[in-house]
Amino acid sequence: MSEPRPRPEPPDLALIDRCRHGDRAALEVVLRENAPSVERLIGRMVGPDAELEDLLQQTLIAAVKSFPRYRGEASVKTWLCRIAVNIVKQHLRRPHRKRRVALELVPERPTAPELSPDVRARQQHALERLFHHLEAIGTDKRLAFVLHVVEGYSIDEVAALTGASSSATKSRIFWCRRALLSRAKKDPALRSYLSDEDEA
Repeated sequence: MSEPRPRPEPPDLALIDRCRHGDRAALEVVLRENAPSVERLIGRMVGPDAELEDLLQQTLIAAVKSFPRYRGEASVKTWLCRIAVNIVKQHLRRPHRKRRVALELVPERPTAPELSPDVRARQQHALERLFHHLEAIGTDKRLAFVLHVVEGYSIDEVAALTGASSSATKSRIFWCRRALLSRAKKDPALRSYLSDEDEA
C-alpha cells in the first residue's frame, strides 16, 4: 500500500535561517522542494477533492507566516506535513465541501515504478471506494488511518503529525479499520486496504 520513505537529506541550516528571517528567495527554494510531497499527502488525506490546490496554497501560506517560529525540532518536511494535517482537518470538518465528479488516482511518488494499466485501474477503483467510505467516518479516525495505513507513517509519527497521543492514535486507527471492515463486507474493493498490519 505504501512505499518506504527515503531518509531525509541533512538540512541546509543557513537556508533555513534565511527562511526564518523572511528571505523570499530562500522560502521559495524550500517550499518548492517540499511542495510535491505535501501536495501528495494532502491528496491522500482528502481523496479526490476539488479544493486540493487551495489546500496546498493554504498550507504554504501558513508555513510562510509560521517560519519565524520554526525551531528545527522536526525536519522542514515533517513540519510542513503537520501544518497540512491541521489545514485538512479543518477542511474535512466543514459541513459542505465540493467534490470532483470524476475521481482520479492520486499520483504516486515520482520514483515509483510504472504500473500496468490493469494494476493501476484496480488501485484507482480501490482508492475511490476507500475514500467513499472514509467520508462517513470521523475526521480524526480518518486522518490517523490514512496516515498510517495508506501513507505508511508509524504510530508515533502519526501521533506527532496529528497532535495526539500514541494510545489515542492506535485507538483511532483500530476503530476506523473496524468501521471499514464492516463496510467491506458489502464492498470487496476495500479489502486490499484492510490487511492486518503491525500497529505497534
